[in-house]
Amino acid sequence: MKNADPAGRTLAAAQRFPTPARAASALADRLTEVIDHGARRRDRASLLVPGGRTPVALFDTLCRRDLQWDRVHVSLTDERRVAADDPASNAAMVRAHLIQDRAAAAHFHPLYQGHTGDRGDEAACSAALGLLPRPFDAVVLGMGGDGHIASIFPDDPALPRALSTTTESRCVVTRAPDPPHDRLSLTLMTLLQSRWIALHINGAAKWATLEQAIATADPQRYPVYALLSQRRVPVHVYYSA
Repeated sequence: MKNADPAGRTLAAAQRFPTPARAASALADRLTEVIDHGARRRDRASLLVPGGRTPVALFDTLCRRDLQWDRVHVSLTDERRVAADDPASNAAMVRAHLIQDRAAAAHFHPLYQGHTGDRGDEAACSAALGLLPRPFDAVVLGMGGDGHIASIFPDDPALPRALSTTTESRCVVTRAPDPPHDRLSLTLMTLLQSRWIALHINGAAKWATLEQAIATADPQRYPVYALLSQRRVPVHVYYSA
């Protein structure tokens, strides 16, 4: 691994924790600082969060933190194109675990408004993001076992557009290998419109995927490599075994 590789430096500087709870608590501490700074600096702060199971402990911790939540605007890095009350909905998970307790005062902007066709859904997603102050104060991302981030998957026909460094699209319709297949994802360029980015992962298998992604250095095979190797925004890895 070359010392000049930003991905290698990111992984070498990763924060490792003995348990998922410790990782979630440490990440909540840092997010509290970042969000508070944003709220004080411009009276509004923005936070983008992932779906899935990994961030539940983070959300359950963060929602109790003493912040000016009424100044915080929250949205997602990606969404499943399902009804808002579907158990697979990322928005439903965020409402159940993050928009609670003190964080109930936050402004939540879901990405998916109901099926209106691919272009219509992308437009609705873009409009939702337009309600958040930018650059985003913080973006938290997870990673799948195949190296996908947000809903940017390897071997997806939408991958080149999602990872394009010149696209003006904020959102892109993608297709996951597992159900629910139909997804909406922020493009990499949109995710990078942030002051601070964290990659939050648990488990030895995902750490091995990260190492393989860096060794392979192929974002088409491991989309997470496109995130780790870019030089615009440092990526802070929070990992627990």
